[in-house]
Amino acid sequence: MSSNTSTATAARYQRVLWVAFGLNAAFLVVEAAGGLITGSIALLSDAGHMITDVGAIGLALFAGWLARKPKDTHRTYGYLRAEILGALISSVMLILICAYILVEAFQRMGHPRAVPGWPVLVIGGLGLLVNLGSAYFLRHGRRTNLNLEGAYQHMLADALGSVGAMVAGAVILLTGWTQADTLASVLIAGLILYSGWRLLLKSIDILMEGTPTEINFAEIETALKTREHITDIHDLHIWTISSGVLALSAHIEVTDECAVSGHWSDCLKATQQYLRDQWGIEHTTLQTEPPAFRRQNA
Repeated sequence: MSSNTSTATAARYQRVLWVAFGLNAAFLVVEAAGGLITGSIALLSDAGHMITDVGAIGLALFAGWLARKPKDTHRTYGYLRAEILGALISSVMLILICAYILVEAFQRMGHPRAVPGWPVLVIGGLGLLVNLGSAYFLRHGRRTNLNLEGAYQHMLADALGSVGAMVAGAVILLTGWTQADTLASVLIAGLILYSGWRLLLKSIDILMEGTPTEINFAEIETALKTREHITDIHDLHIWTISSGVLALSAHIEVTDECAVSGHWSDCLKATQQYLRDQWGIEHTTLQTEPPAFRRQNA
């Protein structure tokens, strides 16, 4: 991907995040007010989650801005990892809000209170529209940008939370059973915990420089070993710098003929192009070695 294309894509992602930020910030006020007026813990739980939505999107906007700063001699990869740190913080926020909801729900179980059904149903429905609208805007970039993936997961979890609030409102209207509100908040917490935990593990895996989930390490290793002029490969590492930015380093042993004739440079270029075309790995550091090199330095 060229730098111009990458910059244009990043700018588009930022515009999408601003739209989602505006929608959620506006509705946060409505849902929080509704929860306080009605006393609905399901609405307050969903509003609490929406606070993390707004915070997560704001964090994604900041991290995206920071990631576009140029590299320097101190940070040779630039600030690309800021995006991953943003996603990590977002996942922790999801888990913390889940714990808060569960504590509130269990306290409410012992002291139930009357909750009107209609406001809970209507506000939950409006929240669902806002969440689905935000998720719609975020859907395209989430596969290639972990920041957008974090915001998208927030939207989905919150959309399911809104559904829970709507169901609780409907049950209260039909049966008068106010504990449905508490039960809905527990289900919302479970959904939040699931999405937050997945995002946390993904962020940690990238920060620990694990092999990207979309990459088959053994397949690449075998493919490189079977290329013409390459006799062996060792010290192979594949990791993610930031979302959609993969890196690979390896030592490749080439045949004596390739090393002596000077063909090794063409072999190196061809291998780099092969990794770029087949797996989208742009950042490759390959050290070519003649067969005897490893034995001499053992």
